Amino acid sequence: MSSADCAELIYQYTDPPLQASFNVLGGHYSGEVNRGNLFLQTDIPDAPLVRWEPAQSGKLYTLMMLDLDGDALGSYPDPVPVGSLAPLRHWIVGNIPGKLLAGSGYEEKNGVAEQNSSIAILMPYRAPHIRMVSDRYGLYLFEQKKAIDFAELPADNRKNFDYQAFLKQYDLGKVKAANHFVSIYISESPFSGKPFHGMDVSQHWHQTLGEGKLAPSE
Repeated sequence: MSSADCAELIYQYTDPPLQASFNVLGGHYSGEVNRGNLFLQTDIPDAPLVRWEPAQSGKLYTLMMLDLDGDALGSYPDPVPVGSLAPLRHWIVGNIPGKLLAGSGYEEKNGVAEQNSSIAILMPYRAPHIRMVSDRYGLYLFEQKKAIDFAELPADNRKNFDYQAFLKQYDLGKVKAANHFVSIYISESPFSGKPFHGMDVSQHWHQTLGEGKLAPSE
C-alpha cells in the first residue's frame, strides 16, 4: 500500500455510524456519541462501549481515537491553526472480533479488554484532557485483512502521531465506520453545585482567529 492510499482522516460520521456510548459520570445526560455532540471532559473518564452492527463475523478490526485539533488555541468551529501537538492519539485497539462488535460491543476497563484476551490494546483509552475551550475527537474503525502482530507504541509520546504511516504499516485501508464528538474544558462540573473557576483564556483564545483551518468534518 502506498502512502497515497492512506487518505487524510477527517471528522466524519458514516452511514451506518460507529456506535459509541460513554457512561457519563452522574448520568446527567446521554453518553451516546452522535456526530459532534458535546461532552464535559471531566464526565467521560472511562472508555465508551463501541459497537458496529455491520461488522462481519470472522473478520478482525482496529479501533482508533484521535484528536486532530491537538491543543489548538481556539474552539471548533472557529478557523484557527491546528495545535502543535496534532494529531494526538488517545486510543488504539487491534484484533477486535467482528462478532463482538456486531453483538455486545467492545468494552475496556482499566486498560484491559473485558471479553477477549487476543485483542491487542496498543494504547488504552486516554480521556480528553485539554487546557482550554474545546477539542474534537474522532473514532475510526478499520477492517483488518488478517490477525496482526502489532508492534508496541511508545507510551510516553502520543503527540504528532503519524497515523498514515500506521495505517500503511498494517495495511488497514480506508475507514469502515466513524463518529466524532467535542470535549469541552471545564474546571468544575455544573452539576457539582460548586462555583465555576475557569481558566482565563483571554490571552490565547482567538489570537489567531481566521489565520488557520481546523481539520474538516463531513
